[in-house]
Amino acid sequence: MRECLIIYVDAALDKNGRAGCGLAVFIRGRAVYTESFGFTHDGGSAQLEAQVCAAALELAAARWPLHRVIVRTDCAPVVRSRTPSSDTFRAAVHEVRERCKRGYRVVRYVSRKANPAHELAREGLKSVLRPRIELAA
Repeated sequence: MRECLIIYVDAALDKNGRAGCGLAVFIRGRAVYTESFGFTHDGGSAQLEAQVCAAALELAAARWPLHRVIVRTDCAPVVRSRTPSSDTFRAAVHEVRERCKRGYRVVRYVSRKANPAHELAREGLKSVLRPRIELAA
């Protein structure tokens, strides 16, 4: 088993259903991958954060299959929720827990100040807000 991979995740959601997500992957304290993106989302913010955690675990399994993985999120309900309040949030948290059972993958809480993905999520949200310029071929 190789070094532990730390994946910081965050999601930002505005009141109009626009979302931004950020991922920052570290090995031995050094960033090896970052990504931010935006899209529309109909659910709540905790549900979105749970889905981003599940996607981070899937990314780790695909790109770094031999590494132990810790996903860190600043969304306490994803990490600590025993009985998620809605069906969609319950399904998202269940997916995270199922993915954690496969291999050495866990999800832990980190404060927003210590989460490098926070700014990436804000950038992803801004990308949805910016008007797209169509280029003629």
